[in-house]
Formats: sequence, structure tokens, C-alpha cells
Amino acid sequence: MFPSPRTVLKAGEGSLDEVPFALLLQALDADERSCTLELKLRNLEKHVFFEEGQLVGCESNLLHESLGKYLVAKGKLTDAQHHTLASESAATGQPLSAILVEQKLVSPFELFKHLQASLAHRILDAFRWQGAKWKLGPVREVEAPIRLNCARLIFMGAAVMPDEALLRHLPLPGSQQVAHTAGTTNELKLTGRDLRLFQAIKARPTLATLRATTGFTPSEVTQRLFAWTVLGLVDLAERVDAQPVVSGASGIQAAPVAVPAAPPPGVPWLDDDAETLDALAAHCLTFRSKDPFDLLEVPVTVESAGLQKAFLARSARFPPARFRSTDLRSKAEVLLVAYARAFGALADPDQAALHRKRRETAAALKKAGGARPETAARVFRIQTELLDAGAQFTQGLARFEAGEYQAAAELFEYACDIEPRGRYRAYLLVTRYRLAPDTTWQRTLLELAELCQTEPGCEEAWAFRAELAAAWSRVDEAKSSWEQAAKLNPGNARYAQALARLRAGAR
Repeated sequence: MFPSPRTVLKAGEGSLDEVPFALLLQALDADERSCTLELKLRNLEKHVFFEEGQLVGCESNLLHESLGKYLVAKGKLTDAQHHTLASESAATGQPLSAILVEQKLVSPFELFKHLQASLAHRILDAFRWQGAKWKLGPVREVEAPIRLNCARLIFMGAAVMPDEALLRHLPLPGSQQVAHTAGTTNELKLTGRDLRLFQAIKARPTLATLRATTGFTPSEVTQRLFAWTVLGLVDLAERVDAQPVVSGASGIQAAPVAVPAAPPPGVPWLDDDAETLDALAAHCLTFRSKDPFDLLEVPVTVESAGLQKAFLARSARFPPARFRSTDLRSKAEVLLVAYARAFGALADPDQAALHRKRRETAAALKKAGGARPETAARVFRIQTELLDAGAQFTQGLARFEAGEYQAAAELFEYACDIEPRGRYRAYLLVTRYRLAPDTTWQRTLLELAELCQTEPGCEEAWAFRAELAAAWSRVDEAKSSWEQAAKLNPGNARYAQALARLRAGAR
């Protein structure tokens, strides 16, 4: 249904209006491409890193997407702790992640989980970047690669995309039947509800039928079908029927799930051993910053017998077969390959001599003072150059209160670009309304109603909806909206007073 991965990637650059982000992820994964995917939306930038098709990292110029700010948002650090740790990182040259583990603020395994979640958060945010420009750049090695499941990200990311973008890219006419291909959903980890929707496609329904009979909203059906078509799991029935029949195949196939062989009797799995998990995560976070000598923990004078003994000892510490979890087993396999490469490098006399020379050069630079670490002032200057949605919103609020609605709208829009919070969106909508109330009031009320539905805890959305509804004599809508705003913030007397005025007027 969609172009082949090589066709998608052939141009090397383009717009997400033409090639959706989900399709780019799928193409890079399928093509096993090693590269940097550069995204730019006005002043917002992200660089997404791939190694052999696997998504391993992402950098952006958004302040809230930095590791420190992410941990503050998750309640793992206070703002004061973050400031102190950032200063220490600047003074010592140590990365923030290393200081967090060293000071036992998080365990290595917990840090690895936060890095995974933070990376997923940054990637999912890119699904809403409609109109962004993309470009494929050269591969860049990531110091601590965090591998994510691209198929799962595509499925989750479809829920972030605006409906109009989904409908524009989804090539499934509502009147034509859809069908399963011979793909598998194993990587998606579908919930029971999603699996039932997927199974409903066995009956070859139309898109309209799925929306009307499955208990999902039209938007939810569109999101899931978009993801499944990008992943090649669903297509038009006529296209599925036109494909060559594979002997023994009958529609969607359940791919065999790799089940690790159980360890010998009496030997436990390592998944539940906290000490091993922390050690595994610590090694995964640091192995790329080490040379072969440090990786195998051998001296530069190591000889053949000692090198072999060190390699066997390292390989035995995290044997992949001892882990039940696919994720943990994958981490152990990455380390095993790294140890094998280090052994091969030191077993070769020429490569070993080269690594010794690099060590001598590094030691001489260190003795001479080396490169100075970043100063705290420099680090915080960089931090302030990152795009901060809160700062943009605060400036917009000052312009809004001063009646400078055009300037306020631009700042609120910028804040929404950076971080799509309900509060920012509510102020943007009401600011646009104040620029042209007579022509925009109906649309603004509709968009505020949608915002109240998607973010029911946004007090400002309910309050602005109540004000507009009252101004345009939609009394019932105004009452219910004031009531909801009052529930969210009982201490705001303005809501109670507005309700009282409405009730008095109704009598």
C-alpha cells in the first residue's frame, strides 16, 4: 500500500506532509539503515540516530526533553537538585547520568529505564510535527545506545497524530474492504481490546463498518488502521488477494515467539537478581566510552593467555541464555559482541599496538592539562538557548494581559509547538478569538469543547469555554463549563460568582 523502503528513502530529504514520520521509521527499520534523521519544524530541531535500522538515540533543542528536566518532571529530582547536579557535571566533565548513579540517586538499571522512557517520549513527540522538514544525514555513534522497538513506536505514535494528517495519509477508502496480510503483531504487544479490533478485520469489513460496529471511536479506528497499514499488517482486500499465494499460508500468521532455552537444573534466571541487573545496565551505559583494555579490564602489557582468560570471564558474567526477558537478553548480546570485538582487537598485534599508542597520547594530554571541562556558566548559557515552552508561555501571558493579542498568539503558538500542554492550547484559542470574535466564536467554542474532552483536567479550557458560551447566550453550556471549572479549582471565587449570575438570569 505504501512505497517500498528504498523508494521512501531515495530522495534523502523531504517534508512530513508528504512522507509521514511513521513511514520514515518503518523504512529505516526495514532497510536496516545506519544514519541520522534530521527533523526541523520552524525553530524546533531533533536528530534521531539509527544503527542498522535500530533507533538508538535522539537529541533535540527542547529544554524539557533533556534528561535532567525529564527526571524533574517525573518527580525523581527537584529543581534544586537538578541545578546542583548540572553544576557538578560542568565542573567535573562527568555526564549527568554518571553522577546520578555515583551519588545513588538512581540505580543503573533504573537509570536505563528512565533513558528508555525519555527517548520514547522524544520520539513520540515527533509524530505531531506536521509540515516538518526531514533529511538523512551521516551515521553518528551514540555513547549509550538505547534501542527501541520501532513497530511499537509507530503504533503508539499514530495516536499522537492529528486526525486530518491520518486521513490524508491513510489510503483506505471507507467503502472498500480491508484484510490482513501475512504479517505478525507480536512486536506490538496489543491490548485485548486492540487485539479484538485487529481480529475483526478477519471478516474483511470496510473502514466505515469498523467505525460503526467495533465500539471504537472513528478516530481510534483511523489511528490503528494507519499504524497497521504502515507496518504492512493490513491492506485493501483486493491487493491482498492479488498477492501470490504462499503454500500453507492463510491470512495473518502467528510468528513463532523465540523462547530461550531454560538454564540447566538448579541454575536460576538472572532477571530477578537486582545486583546483576544494575551491573548489566551500568556496563551497557558505559561500554562505548571504553577502549579494549578497559572493556576487558586487562593491563596494556597483557599477553595471549591473560587476554583469553579475561575475555572468558567477561563473557560468563552476562550470558544471554541466562536471561528470560527479550530486552535483557538483547542487552547481554550487545555486550557479548563488544567483548568479542575487544578480544579480536587486542589479539591482533597491529591493532593492539595502535590502542596502546592511543592510550599513551591520552595520558600525555591528561598530564598536560588536556581540554578544560565546560564551566558552569557555559553549561547554563547553553541550557537557556534550548527552547523552553514555559518561558514562551510566560512572555505570551504578559502580552495577553496587556491586550497585545497578536504578539501573545505567536508566543502561545510557539509554546504549543515546543510542548503541547492543554493550558498553552487554551490560551492560544482564546487569544485568536479575541483577535476576531465575530468570525471565530463558533469554531473557538468547538475547539475548546474538544480540548475539554481530551484534557478534562485543564481548568483554563473549561473557564474559557464558559466565558465564550455565556457571551454568545449558550447558557446551558456556560453553566456546565463553570461547574466543571469550579470542581477543578473550588477556591476560585470567580467561578461561583459567574454561576450565580447565570442562575439569577435564568430565573
